[in-house]
Amino acid sequence: MPGKQVTASGGFGTANASTPCEDSAPDALAPGDSYTSCGTYMMSKGVGVMSVTHTFGGGLISPADQVTSWPVDGGLATASKGTAAQGDTIAVRWNAGDEQGGVLELPATLKSVRKGSPADLAGLELDDDQRHRTPYYVTISYRIPGKTDLYPGQASSVRVLTEGGQQIGGALALVLDGLEIAGCPSDGSGGMVPPGGKVTQCTVRPSADGDEPVAVGFEDADEGDLSVWRAHVS
Repeated sequence: MPGKQVTASGGFGTANASTPCEDSAPDALAPGDSYTSCGTYMMSKGVGVMSVTHTFGGGLISPADQVTSWPVDGGLATASKGTAAQGDTIAVRWNAGDEQGGVLELPATLKSVRKGSPADLAGLELDDDQRHRTPYYVTISYRIPGKTDLYPGQASSVRVLTEGGQQIGGALALVLDGLEIAGCPSDGSGGMVPPGGKVTQCTVRPSADGDEPVAVGFEDADEGDLSVWRAHVS
């Protein structure tokens, strides 16, 4: 998951602030010269830093991008400390809408993260970028609390965090609703789910070849933080 860079405006740097870090880039560099850059980044609560990544393409990494990554001391073991293990059940906050109870806490379990093949999605309407990506199938089950039936729309809050520091989510890549794809079976519950019921959702997240998921997150309603599981790709 990319950190959010903190910038200063109004002519004030951050050297005297609580984050003593400033970027004093020169106007120009002579051949062979160098300079040191320092940037401040904010991460979601509970998510550490696994690597620092530079890509010329920006945004999501595509096969055409030139990517350089530097591992951070401790790597994944340190970055994932305190996060849930795949298979653990944790409470995620989801906004069901005012008519269905507003923000609810749903017990959620990451069941699996499976690697597919671009050929699995043959016949679907994909753009050129998606067509050349490797699909990963993320399966999460939820238990529905409250007193009213709920529409199972939780998949739009799922995020996949990759080795290259990318967060695949936001506008949902693909939600399988009645589509028969072997790597991402549906539990058949496309309608409303009663109180106390369970629903299992499988979503497809396409990633650049070689940029494998390391974690799966659920974006908490109202807070913007992620509830995170470590991912074990099968």
